[in-house]
Amino acid sequence: MFPHSYAILTWKTGDVEENIHNQQKIRCSFLGSPCFFLNQVVQRRDIALKIKEVSEKVDEIANERARHGLQINKTTDHELQQLKSNSTSHVDDLNVCGRYDEKKIVVSKLLAESSQEARDVDVISLVGLGGIGKTTLAQLAFNDAEVTAHFEKKIWVCVSEPFDEVRIAKAILEQLEGSTPNLVELQSLLQRASQSIKGIRVLLVLDDVWTEDHRQWERLKPSLAGCARGSRILVTTRNGVVAKMMGTNHRIDIETLSDDACRSIFNHVAFHERSKDERERLTDIGNKIANKCKGLPLAAKVLGG
Repeated sequence: MFPHSYAILTWKTGDVEENIHNQQKIRCSFLGSPCFFLNQVVQRRDIALKIKEVSEKVDEIANERARHGLQINKTTDHELQQLKSNSTSHVDDLNVCGRYDEKKIVVSKLLAESSQEARDVDVISLVGLGGIGKTTLAQLAFNDAEVTAHFEKKIWVCVSEPFDEVRIAKAILEQLEGSTPNLVELQSLLQRASQSIKGIRVLLVLDDVWTEDHRQWERLKPSLAGCARGSRILVTTRNGVVAKMMGTNHRIDIETLSDDACRSIFNHVAFHERSKDERERLTDIGNKIANKCKGLPLAAKVLGG
């Protein structure tokens, strides 16, 4: 930091004003023109005061963390990617809060009479912000007892980026047939998938779809046309354009959770291995942290961890 910037940082507010006034008089007497130096001093003063404010806030947070015995667990980029992209159909519904009304809506759409012609499959899209709980909601519906009894085959594919048609087709076939297909060409994979689902009622979940390129979806879609009436495709995506591109029949917009639900998720993750005394001592600060999650359950889980 420049010496004069350091000096600015240590000024009191009154001293700042006095120095600015003196600088103004001195510079104006020499320049006889608009006081450019004044603007520079004011700008540096503002930056210095902001730095001081942030520094004090960081010290306050660090002291609070030490006082309450909180530890920082660093999350690597790889772990964050795992959180976002490697979803499975499994869900611990004991840890889910605030999504049961939406689950009922999704399940009712999955079990309803088909609104399409016999050759077409109804597409249901769950649309919402990243971390809002789309995947969790899809998992809850996928594992519902009525849904399991209704469909002859259930398939879960985490799509993510890039939209790899060969990988998706292989994942579909592997779950239909119970083994990894010894095929590499997309056309061969799609033909075999079409044969495997012909005449049966299927639920296919495509989780975390990003692509807006309809051509990629159009290459996969025909292979699903032969399944029985009442089959469903359940899509999760952050983008309403993706839902439209995939020919969505029923779009469900996922809303943020209440603060109470976020606090419940946060507390479950943060305090489940702590003693009763620790939980009581840390509840207030935990609630303050949980209130910053803006209704996103993933944020509550990550911060709680």
